Amino acid sequence: MASGVSNWDHLISEMLRCTAPGGYVELCEGEIKLNCDDGTMAEDNPLKVFVDTLKESMVKSGRIPPDMPFLKRLLEKAGFEDITTFKANEPVGPWPKDPRLKKIGAMQMLHSETLFESYEMAAFTRALDMDVKKAQELCDAGRAANLNKNYHTYSTYNRVYGRKSSGRN
Repeated sequence: MASGVSNWDHLISEMLRCTAPGGYVELCEGEIKLNCDDGTMAEDNPLKVFVDTLKESMVKSGRIPPDMPFLKRLLEKAGFEDITTFKANEPVGPWPKDPRLKKIGAMQMLHSETLFESYEMAAFTRALDMDVKKAQELCDAGRAANLNKNYHTYSTYNRVYGRKSSGRN
């Protein structure tokens, strides 16, 4: 959802307005950042280059890539109470040894297959004025790297929720 939000403060104020006293609002967003803890991803990894370029295009087009502190601040600023945060790492690809994480990674890899051109071609060519051929090459290289099980990469998924005051003291 993050790439479609240009005014987070307005969105959160509308959530607050529409939430019943004592009700909850939950925000769940993946960070636009690729991580690796074991050195299998170099700085010039095509998937990392792709994700970093996507983040650059979001910033340039006024879409703030949300991270945990940003999401938490939004709820605090709006006046939500009992704010709780959770962070989960989602593997990109079926490389983990743990069967549950392997399945999550496989699903993440499958999901990613459909988003390369659909999310990035417009962002790269419009926000960054990138040549269509170069944008397509970044998408193709990112997709190929996404399928490589030798890259032990993951993204971080953030979940933040808070309660609207019940109005009682």
